[in-house]
Amino acid sequence: MIMNYSEDLKKQKKELIEDLGVCFETCESMSPLSSRIYALLILTGSHGLTFEELTETLCASKSSISTNLQLLQTEGIIAYKTLPGERKRYFKICDNQLNNRIDKRIEGWEKEKALHSKILKYRENLLELNPEITDIKQGIKFNQLQIDLMDAMITNLKNLKQQIQDN
Repeated sequence: MIMNYSEDLKKQKKELIEDLGVCFETCESMSPLSSRIYALLILTGSHGLTFEELTETLCASKSSISTNLQLLQTEGIIAYKTLPGERKRYFKICDNQLNNRIDKRIEGWEKEKALHSKILKYRENLLELNPEITDIKQGIKFNQLQIDLMDAMITNLKNLKQQIQDN
């Protein structure tokens, strides 16, 4: 499918690829090129892009694109499809990728919440044995606020996932 772009839209897309790429490098620990491929495929949609289109758009060598495509496929982030009568592969985001990312975030929040719960219990026990140490109360309050925040984040992410699945 050929898409039409104005110069402003091309510029906006290029900036988004870079901004998303930096975000994925930082938050998802992706390599710079993998993150740009991922960002470009997010903006492309379900029809995907060919190897040649990726190479041309990202101005990267064929070997670099190939290596990073293999990495993204191995991690289950992208897949490819073929069209009847064509030899080209069209790379696209895996259908379950959004759910996987949400699940990963929920898992991270749950692990951090469990740590805050352990710290909270420790601090409460410490305060019980040492009521004169008043600065422990500030730590207890912090841990409880963090646990409340994480509960809200987990609930919101689960609701988001459900809404996505319902559509």
